[in-house]
Amino acid sequence: MLLSFLAIYLFSKQLAEQDFARRLREKAITSAILLIKVDQVDTILLKIIDRAKRDNLFRERIRVYDQADKEIYASGDTMKLPISQQVIEKIKHEGEQHTVYNEFTVAGIPFNDRGTNYTIVASAEDVIGYNRLVDLRRLLTALIVIVIGLVFVSGWIYSGRALRPIQKIIANVQNISPQNLSQRLEISPYPDEMGKLILIFNGLLTRIENAFKLQKMFVSNVSHELKNPLTNITSQLEVTLLNERSQEEYQHTIESVLDDIKSLNHLSVSLLDLARLTHDSDTFTMAEVRLDEILWDARERVQAIDHAYKVEVAIKDMPEDESRLLVNGNPHLLKTAFQNIIENACKFSEDGRAEVVLSCKTNELLVEVVDRGPGIERKDIENVFQPFFRTDATSKVKGYGVGLSLSQRIISIHKGKIKIESNPGVGTRISVVLLPAHGF
Repeated sequence: MLLSFLAIYLFSKQLAEQDFARRLREKAITSAILLIKVDQVDTILLKIIDRAKRDNLFRERIRVYDQADKEIYASGDTMKLPISQQVIEKIKHEGEQHTVYNEFTVAGIPFNDRGTNYTIVASAEDVIGYNRLVDLRRLLTALIVIVIGLVFVSGWIYSGRALRPIQKIIANVQNISPQNLSQRLEISPYPDEMGKLILIFNGLLTRIENAFKLQKMFVSNVSHELKNPLTNITSQLEVTLLNERSQEEYQHTIESVLDDIKSLNHLSVSLLDLARLTHDSDTFTMAEVRLDEILWDARERVQAIDHAYKVEVAIKDMPEDESRLLVNGNPHLLKTAFQNIIENACKFSEDGRAEVVLSCKTNELLVEVVDRGPGIERKDIENVFQPFFRTDATSKVKGYGVGLSLSQRIISIHKGKIKIESNPGVGTRISVVLLPAHGF
């Protein structure tokens, strides 16, 4: 606004100066024509005519010089400007000249009549133009002050209104604590930036609430799973110490306690692996390994756990180039992941059998593990990968619900995908997709 007002003032000043210089030039030429071309008009009569004019400029003075640089006419004797010989010579040789001397505007004009050269020098003070510029300057100054005041007041009001939703969000967020994570910010009815920010905050709060719930459930389940075997061990030892026992009874008790200790050890190892994979997933050494060999090793491990388990491994579309079976991964982690998946399939199958099928697709390697167990309800599928989650159909089977969580984390570290398809009463299919090391 200030630049605009400054431009208006400068253009107005320039136009006023140009207009005044034009009027001064026209009056000077008019006077010269009357003096030189009209024989009936002499200097005395021309002065009388000039005094009688109503459009005379303030402190106007017009002087006419002949070819010998002699002043032949001068009007307005009240104010005399010094006109040197150099000025007249400059007008003769360079043409029309315009300048400003103190408060006067001066115009030098060469004039020719019937082969005789004359020089006209006119000067006057533009009082009206000056007063108009002063008024314009005052008006623009007042306007800029008023505009700045209006902008300040309106900016103060509208910035307060604009920041009010942010202040409200800050107040609401400050009231949220771990004890009331279910509280949400009030959704804005307008789809603006504040509305989007509120939606993002609410989504963040939902994720934090879910994380807290999972943490509480995790701690609760760990405590429960640790309590059972420790209670069994304590009760068995206490009962054994009540009376003298036979060697066979002592041996039976020791074996039972040993089984509980192995279960505790297995649980602790699984929890440590899960925690290590969660926090240090980038520290594992990766190498090229054959996926079919990983599956065979996992099969042997599972069958060694329980001789009643039967695992069938099949390879579809076996490629001629065996390098197509290579994947970038950590052998130990991959074996652990597939061992947990296959062991779960055998554990929940009625006949203890599991089918493992490796398929070589166009740009991926697909491993499917199928069992003939009780299946999983649709509502429970999304929670299967949560630590310690167990469905009602599998609650009677020995286990802790950590294996699939560990397997999912391992597969995600290897940039793979894992998916579960299940029909209650029919069985479950777990599909694992991994990328080949060299592509196809």
